[in-house]
Amino acid sequence: MRHGVRAGLGLVLALLTTAVPAGAAYAGTTGGSPGTPEPQVRAVSGPAPGAVTGLAAGAPFKLPYPAGQRYTVTQTPGSGYSHNDDYNRHAVDFAMGTGTAIVASAGGTVHYAGWTDGGGGNQVLINHGNNRCTQYAHLSSVSVRAGARVAQGQRIASSGATGNVTGPHLHWNVVHCSSFLSREIPNTVESGTSYPTGSAPLSQNRPGSSTRPDLERVSDWSGDGKADVLGVDAKGRLWYYPHTGNALSSPVQLGHGWGSFRHVMAADWSGDGKADILGIDSGGKLWYYPHTGNRLGARKEIGHGWGSFRHVMAADWSGDGKADVLGVDAKGRLWYYPHSGNGFGARKQIGHGWQSFRHVKAADWSGDGKADVIGVDSGGKLWYYPHNGNALSSPVEIGHGWGSFRHVMASDWSGDGHADVLGVDSGGKLWYYPHSGKGFGPRKQIGHGWGSFRFVM
Repeated sequence: MRHGVRAGLGLVLALLTTAVPAGAAYAGTTGGSPGTPEPQVRAVSGPAPGAVTGLAAGAPFKLPYPAGQRYTVTQTPGSGYSHNDDYNRHAVDFAMGTGTAIVASAGGTVHYAGWTDGGGGNQVLINHGNNRCTQYAHLSSVSVRAGARVAQGQRIASSGATGNVTGPHLHWNVVHCSSFLSREIPNTVESGTSYPTGSAPLSQNRPGSSTRPDLERVSDWSGDGKADVLGVDAKGRLWYYPHTGNALSSPVQLGHGWGSFRHVMAADWSGDGKADILGIDSGGKLWYYPHTGNRLGARKEIGHGWGSFRHVMAADWSGDGKADVLGVDAKGRLWYYPHSGNGFGARKQIGHGWQSFRHVKAADWSGDGKADVIGVDSGGKLWYYPHNGNALSSPVEIGHGWGSFRHVMASDWSGDGHADVLGVDSGGKLWYYPHSGKGFGPRKQIGHGWGSFRFVM
């Protein structure tokens, strides 16, 4: 890092409002063809999450990249090049290419996430208590929001070369949260406080359970940790209705021409902390429309052969911070398509007998950072199917009387890390059913005039 890293105000993106559809607001790389018959079912590979163990006395942190990886130290604490001022004197720089996974060194609460002036570019600060923050700077993208709780080993960002740099790397430090001033050399299980230039310490940082992950991004267009509502109206226009705390504010039109789509979903495919749009067109092609700040970017085809699917949903099944896709095929089989970077890995069957369900949705009901499945059966009963690692556990009935609802959605409206349920009834009223532990609290009307919408998410 060439200059001091200071907090600053990043660019504020303002969404331009457009006319409200009548009565809708309420005041107060191609791949992953699902058509391939009977593919081999295999478990998704990867390190198994477990409890944080073996923390050495005085060493609360682990290295800021995933277990089993090594990256070379290019600047050590106190380096005469740029680690000799009040903002950087305790920092460590690791050489790593843009897009490398950055993980939390310890559990805590995100103090800051986004752009900063002063040379640090995109940064994340995680507060571990007593005004003590780990700092991760020069990031290409961030995957968490301010106020979110994160676990040790949870992915929080991707490395990059933003701000004042000579090349892509990670700048890592322990600072005072309030001022960004350098506080102490990071003391890790792997290296203690010794980071010789040219060394490449091996990380032991696996996901931990000491702090619940907070990665729910289904329908969270704004990226503030609370679900918004998006919908395609009868004319095929795509609208975004911002969450304002207790209700929805005036909508913003994001697109048009969506009337012929078979399925439309909103979830964080890119891993930047904000929902993108995925849609299946009339020809069965699956498209990804990236969130670019206040609109949708150029679409990319990520699958084909989806035309016969009864239900398709996008949510983070794997818990890596990026949405996967789940779908119920014509025979009622439930499939999981893992996000593999630019497309999908080999699909896995995680259920059957779903052909009679009226609604099937995926979102994190349990609050463990991984999507569960929620469905309304032919009798109008609402069921919760817990994610148990590689499949679904026995269902739990969490409601009844949902048979007449036009739309049912699951997303974290309250921002507490647990999915709530929203529904549009037969009269077009939009209701919010808060997650209350094992069921729902009293419902609240948050909209009306939704009866003619083709999709609500």
